[in-house]
Amino acid sequence: MARGFTSTPRGYLATFESGEQRLLRQLFDDVITLLRRREDETRSDAETDQAGAEAEPDTEAGTGDAGDADIATDSDFWALVSGISAGTGENRRAAPSEAATLRLLPTGTPDAASEAEAQEFRALTEDAVLQAKLEDLQRAIAAVESRHLVLDLAAAESFGRALNAVRLVLATRLEIETDDDAARVHEISDVANADSVDAYMALLYNFTSWLQETLMTALLADLPDQLGAADDDHGEREDRP
Repeated sequence: MARGFTSTPRGYLATFESGEQRLLRQLFDDVITLLRRREDETRSDAETDQAGAEAEPDTEAGTGDAGDADIATDSDFWALVSGISAGTGENRRAAPSEAATLRLLPTGTPDAASEAEAQEFRALTEDAVLQAKLEDLQRAIAAVESRHLVLDLAAAESFGRALNAVRLVLATRLEIETDDDAARVHEISDVANADSVDAYMALLYNFTSWLQETLMTALLADLPDQLGAADDDHGEREDRP
């Protein structure tokens, strides 16, 4: 049976059975698959936009003098214009259509004045957010290759983010939106009661929630020490000539 995270002099320690290792690896890998699918989708859209820009007809020429026509028919000019236009290319990106992927990659600017503004913000930020989540999940998969996890602070924070990504996907699948929904899911705590796909997912959600809670508790318990160390380091830097 898994032993949740505790803070030790060596780092943040947790222990798993082999079956729990396989389960966590699979959960992390499932979320990676979702993100890779989104990555492929946006890459395909970008390639389609690029192909459309390269196929832009040169019939716009002839509306001005000869010098203007030379500029208007220049393919490099049109490539530049298509790249900076707010209405084409990578500056517009619709939100994911799959609910779990949208939960992982939510709209970063809920106060956007328009859908176009929200799409543009997503186009500018989503790839970086997606890659950061992939890196956390890949580190987590590597970490659980060992039954005995010993994580330093940075690795523990990364592992916590990976667990949270799993929980977001499971919460979406289980339609957890209110406290009552969460209470309903938490009631399923015995594998003997897992008589459906939703019940099994509820067990997974409760397991990852418990594991994340033990990690957050251990991290928060060490927070005063971490802040004190940061203050000491800051003071030392200020004293240096």
